[in-house]
Amino acid sequence: MSRALKIMKWDVIFTAAVLLLLVLFWKPILRFAFHDLPFMGESFDSAVWSSALSCKSDHDCFDKEMACLRGPMCRDLERNHLTVGTPKATVTRLIGEPMRTAKNNCFDYELGYCSGLKIDTDYLRVCFDSSEKVTNVYHWQS
Repeated sequence: MSRALKIMKWDVIFTAAVLLLLVLFWKPILRFAFHDLPFMGESFDSAVWSSALSCKSDHDCFDKEMACLRGPMCRDLERNHLTVGTPKATVTRLIGEPMRTAKNNCFDYELGYCSGLKIDTDYLRVCFDSSEKVTNVYHWQS
């Protein structure tokens, strides 16, 4: 068999394997790419967090929301700063006052347009128990 045919054979096998993996695992791949990946990768920085959505004009606000400056810090916040049992006062000192208070004693913080096709706003939700300690932290889309 000639060298060109061997190379072409391995190209076909490789392409078939990649296509098979995509067919079998397309849902987890898309979930990771659109739902998880935008919320990881950067360490929490309080200066960046607090200035991320402060803006001078409507156009400036839109640009900052689309840039999703807060989103990549979410995983670090969830895992290292807003752990279960953290007092509510520490949360507000760390990431500021919430954009709104949701049902069940939860705070919502706007992240911007981070995930999916960037057509819905993403939020960080921090929930507290009756003793004002963190019980759950997650991001969600409106």
